[in-house]
Amino acid sequence: MTVHEDAAHALLEEFQSEPGDAGMLTRMTASLHEGAYSRQLISWVGQTQHEPAYWPPHQVAALTHVLDGLAYGRIVRRRIPVGATPGPDADRQGNAAKLEAVSRPFLAHLSMLQNGADSDGTFSWKQPINLWRALGVRLLQEKGLYGSLHAPFKIKPWKVPLEVGYTLPSRTLMHLMVEGAVARWAYDDTEICLLLDLSRLGEMVGTRPLPAGVDPFDVGL
Repeated sequence: MTVHEDAAHALLEEFQSEPGDAGMLTRMTASLHEGAYSRQLISWVGQTQHEPAYWPPHQVAALTHVLDGLAYGRIVRRRIPVGATPGPDADRQGNAAKLEAVSRPFLAHLSMLQNGADSDGTFSWKQPINLWRALGVRLLQEKGLYGSLHAPFKIKPWKVPLEVGYTLPSRTLMHLMVEGAVARWAYDDTEICLLLDLSRLGEMVGTRPLPAGVDPFDVGL
């Protein structure tokens, strides 16, 4: 078992020991079995050859932790167009060529020889960028679905891990806990989703916190 899977098992035990977290985990598990979720949203956190409904409990716990962070503004995000979906993992040259379409100030570098490395490559930017943070304000969208209102959050130049195609939720969680960020280019997605955990960034963080008096909403997972 890998280090990130061990961490996910520890997280699962924490969830199970707290009634509120245990309830959230139960609702997430139910939504995965019912198919009541956004495939793109889930793929930003994890994507495997198996449907999320068949993921083991510790992977569901890792998924729940990251999605909860996004909903409550602890994790910020930005979507960067690539214009193509990734090919098979073995086609590293082909995927690297597709990543050349990423526009400035972003730069994606795919390792040609992964050899069991902790990531598929790196994703960087050389000037401050805006990411988006949930404000906890519900917004009625099409078909009666509720989303959340987001506001920009500035981040300084940096280099973060890049994960392409299949990856476990626990690996995404590990990157957020250790490096504070990860860039995800999932299969069937023409965009890279950049995720950053504000509690882990230290001096990289900008200066746009949640407005005073705004409470985060219950995402209903």
